[in-house]
Amino acid sequence: MAAKSSITRIKKLNADHEEALFLCGLVDDVKDPLALEPRPYRYAEGESICQPGDPAECLWIIVTGSVAVRLNHQTLFVRHRNEVIGEQHLAGNGYRRVYELVADESNVEVLIIDKSKIEEHPEAGVIWRNIAKIISIKLRNATRKTASLGRQLADDTRILHAYTNQYALSRRMQSGSAHQADYVVERAVIWFSDVVNFSRFTLKTAPERVADVVQRFFNAQTTPVLDAGGHIDKFIGDGLMAFWVMKDKSNSATAICAEALNAAEQAARNVEKIRIGNEPLSLRIGLHLGLVVSGDFGSATRHQFTMIGPEVNKAARLEQAHSDDIVQGNGVLGGIRLSREFWDELSEFQRQRFSSQFRVRAKNIGELDVFTN
Repeated sequence: MAAKSSITRIKKLNADHEEALFLCGLVDDVKDPLALEPRPYRYAEGESICQPGDPAECLWIIVTGSVAVRLNHQTLFVRHRNEVIGEQHLAGNGYRRVYELVADESNVEVLIIDKSKIEEHPEAGVIWRNIAKIISIKLRNATRKTASLGRQLADDTRILHAYTNQYALSRRMQSGSAHQADYVVERAVIWFSDVVNFSRFTLKTAPERVADVVQRFFNAQTTPVLDAGGHIDKFIGDGLMAFWVMKDKSNSATAICAEALNAAEQAARNVEKIRIGNEPLSLRIGLHLGLVVSGDFGSATRHQFTMIGPEVNKAARLEQAHSDDIVQGNGVLGGIRLSREFWDELSEFQRQRFSSQFRVRAKNIGELDVFTN
């Protein structure tokens, strides 16, 4: 709240006062501006010049310093030397102030011009025309500023969505924009994928070509994930982490697991269409269902929304499993690997399509059951 005013009246006009009166636009084409009897006053920083609800009986011209225009304790504009303030509410009878005007520097001088002096002036019509012009200029500038802020907001929104997912945004909004997302234990499908042997191409291919291929194979995966209601957690080199959350008991794990599996199959088909030379790319995907801890994790200065816990590690190990890790089962591990917990939620038809069962050794976890196609 602004400090209680202890304004100081200045006894006579000086050169700065007269300059402000002539340059502010109020008395353009007026032959006798001093007939308005402007009264100079001085304010200290933080002192209130007017408050919401005050009768609109005058306007001010800033001579030195600056004045903040506030609404609900928020500064909307800052007006500076030789600008008119408080003119918007003079046009009607009995109008009251909507904004608060507060001295924004240690020494603020203003000229006060009473509405009654404007109405008594022989050239009142010219002065009211000038007031209308001042208001019009301010409205035009405010419109431009609003449009600029709108464009900035659109850019910020686009950048925000490029670097985080919708679920993370909603969680942060629930926590309040000034806070990190709360930490929650929830049941989720976790997806880890990686393009097989792509790293061997990276240093042998032009960087622009590598970037193009990387974008293509990430697009090939993210589109099916998003179409199936999933969320992209992060990109890890040429790998990807995604998730589906069981938000409440009404969410069917069977339905969500089926959607995630359909997305995995589509992503694998999409990536296979991308070739380097005559060699098609291929995808490994690990899908697991379990309890995770979600929230904003990181340092005091940088963090991101993600999911952590043993079940997240299991999904990663499913994707990373190689033939050397097999301790039980015959054949070759397929590109899409499902955990027992995920496989159990599938329909009988989908289970039959992923009926190849293996047991693999997973680093720091132990042995895992894996179902592949």
